[in-house]
Amino acid sequence: MITVNAVSFGLADFSLVFWFVYFQYYWFPGLHVKNKFLLYCALAGLGFMALDLLNPFTATSKLLGMMPIIVLLGLEIGLLAFQNNWQFLPDFIDVSILAYLLTEFVDMLVIAGTIRLTSVRFAASVWGTLTELTIDSVIFAMVAMGIWFTRAPMENLIQSMLGRTTEYLFLIFMAVLGLIYILFEYSLQSLADSDQYLIFLAGISGTLLIGLTLSTYMLMQTHLQEEHTQLQTQQQAFREQYTTELNRQLATVRKFSHDYQNMLLGLGGYLEDKDYDGFRQLYIDIRSGWETSNAAELTIDDLTNIPSPGLRYGLYHNYLMARDQGVQLFVKVPEPLTATVATLKEMTAAIDKTLPPIMPSISHITPSMITLELAETTQALRLSLTFPVPLDAKVDGKNRVVAERGMLDFSKLQRSLPQAATSTLKTKLHWGQLIIALPKG
Repeated sequence: MITVNAVSFGLADFSLVFWFVYFQYYWFPGLHVKNKFLLYCALAGLGFMALDLLNPFTATSKLLGMMPIIVLLGLEIGLLAFQNNWQFLPDFIDVSILAYLLTEFVDMLVIAGTIRLTSVRFAASVWGTLTELTIDSVIFAMVAMGIWFTRAPMENLIQSMLGRTTEYLFLIFMAVLGLIYILFEYSLQSLADSDQYLIFLAGISGTLLIGLTLSTYMLMQTHLQEEHTQLQTQQQAFREQYTTELNRQLATVRKFSHDYQNMLLGLGGYLEDKDYDGFRQLYIDIRSGWETSNAAELTIDDLTNIPSPGLRYGLYHNYLMARDQGVQLFVKVPEPLTATVATLKEMTAAIDKTLPPIMPSISHITPSMITLELAETTQALRLSLTFPVPLDAKVDGKNRVVAERGMLDFSKLQRSLPQAATSTLKTKLHWGQLIIALPKG
């Protein structure tokens, strides 16, 4: 086993833990504060370094020497619990194993290369350690830039696996491979005065890393294919629904055309006979029989500012449902949305828990109309829902609008929102408004 002095040991601890924590949260932008994330990584590195240097069992006991790792992971799990993000724990552990293998593979490879190009003595010195950590950091930065475009697919995959059996099977698979690597590492480190284990460990960690990466990639591709198939099915269903609506409207127009001719003939007959009382009565009968047209003014092409197909077709589906219930739903998306896949999915779920429950009540209020607007700020995706309420309506708590003739209850929506989301419910005269802001990842 190669030994180094305290300075080299501390520098290695700080650098590797900094990058380890960075890659831990790489696909979880919603779990950290964006502007302070690098500071958080640096503090985690410093804390780990201090614990490792102060731990009297670091060099003498394999089990007790892991105390800083246990403390670090315990604090991270505690932070997830404090933020009420328990549902991300299995996926967070999966990514942590990948991050550990990545940092180990790169570091072992760089150290082995340094020894081959120089000597064991230089590699174990402070200058050798600084050289190795600089190369490590360059490689890690290049990896971070290289996998940038995997963020959205990975966020999508993580969101889709939450609470499913696949999530826990993948966790077991990752945990077993991670445990195998750790056992290999501790066994090979016991080889006295040998640097050969570095090459072997680098090979093992590289093989596991490639295998896990390919497994994750295949799982991601399978999920994307399933999502694509689901989207095609959803598009077909909405297309059929829209076609049915258009056919119904066409039949209504044809019937109106026929009735229109009969109306003109009838009115013309009364005029020819100068029967103005009959003319007036027929006009009143015609006028009283008119109904507000519920033709589908909104098309799916009007929602091109929404990049997420799920949110786009979900909104349109709710629009057609509203029209079937006699509610006019006006949708406004003034600017193209740039929020992450995860945030758009959360907004889709929020809309689905908001619109369908209130439509039956809104259909009995005049005017029966809802205005839904989606807009973005630099920090959040904002939903504004404006709807009619009786004059005696008032907000009861934070979740309900109550009136003598009914109630609108948004409590289920409130319970389903992420902890970081904010919502405001208010009424003014005969209008109510619900505003939801989801932080952008």
